[in-house]
Amino acid sequence: MLGLGRGAIFGIAAAVLCVLAAVAGAWVVFRAGIAQSVSIDLAQRDVGAAFHRRRLNVLVVGDQADEGTTDTIVLVHLDLDRRTGTLMSIPRDTWVAVPHHGHMKLNSAFSFGGADATARVVSALIGVPIDATLAIDPQGAKQIVDAMGGLNVNVETDMNYDDNFGDLHIHLKQGEQYLTGGGVMQYMRFRHDAESDFGRMRRQQQVMREIIKELGRPQNWPKVPRLVALARADVKTSLSDAQLQALVELYRGVPQDNVRTLTLPGRPDMVGDASVVVADERWAHIIGALLFSKNDPPQDIVLVSNATGTPAFGTTVVGALRGGGWNVATFIEEPQKKSSEVVGTSAAAKALGKTFDLTPRQAGSSTILRLGTDALPST
Repeated sequence: MLGLGRGAIFGIAAAVLCVLAAVAGAWVVFRAGIAQSVSIDLAQRDVGAAFHRRRLNVLVVGDQADEGTTDTIVLVHLDLDRRTGTLMSIPRDTWVAVPHHGHMKLNSAFSFGGADATARVVSALIGVPIDATLAIDPQGAKQIVDAMGGLNVNVETDMNYDDNFGDLHIHLKQGEQYLTGGGVMQYMRFRHDAESDFGRMRRQQQVMREIIKELGRPQNWPKVPRLVALARADVKTSLSDAQLQALVELYRGVPQDNVRTLTLPGRPDMVGDASVVVADERWAHIIGALLFSKNDPPQDIVLVSNATGTPAFGTTVVGALRGGGWNVATFIEEPQKKSSEVVGTSAAAKALGKTFDLTPRQAGSSTILRLGTDALPST
């Protein structure tokens, strides 16, 4: 689904390095003498001057230059006031309309105008504007992970696969272990089990969290210039140096809990002989409204109740809400119910009612978003 191929781990590492930590290598080199703890107040001032806005939507693609396609597609929402980042994976096989070229898999949009063309298609799919793009060449992926000193990965099962034609050989044993760049790439490329691309995408997010955790350790900060030197030649971005520098200042040492990951809801399907993913258009736009809005949502406390019977779905919705700045204090699991509802009289209840096309039920002072089975993405 999220075709991770040889560009996968580079897409993950560079997305985090470049957007949240290290693309602006000159800043790290020239200001290496300052204290490691950067004043958040100063960083907020610098990022405000660089962007003149408080929220950014950045599309990160890992491109296959020799094929004209993208192997990794991640839409990142940065809340500059809260110093948070939410990364939504979009399956590369998502079936989309590419203007003037008909319907095709999302990864093929890159061949009709690079990252900008992909951004236009994703913007239409999610229903939100995209402020900037990062296109990452997969060359150098292995050496970047090696420059980090490898990565601690819990390999969930034995993985064995050989493709002599594609020069792909995967042989990993189950268990927690420290993998070199080559081993990490094997782990990320494996898709030959019951989960197929869904499992690949989940493993991508697992590795992403490990990279963020490693880069957040002060003892690893001296490695940043080396990582930058390896990455700079392989990244094309519409962000200016000043904007990248401001992001470095703001996100350096950001807590791991400030970064969330989720996946755009969709279902596998066939178009002719092609295996594709059909995105749930309703949920694509709901997540767009909840997560990728340029404005702060109402700050009334919201309780999310998951009555869908699918625990993972409630987690996805809560992640989108919190990533978008909604004040979700907690969420609960309830017995399965058919109908979704919004309860409350607050501004948040009215906004949620509009987003979910529900009339808020006025009962008490609490604001509740209750997700029933009718909220589940189409299958």
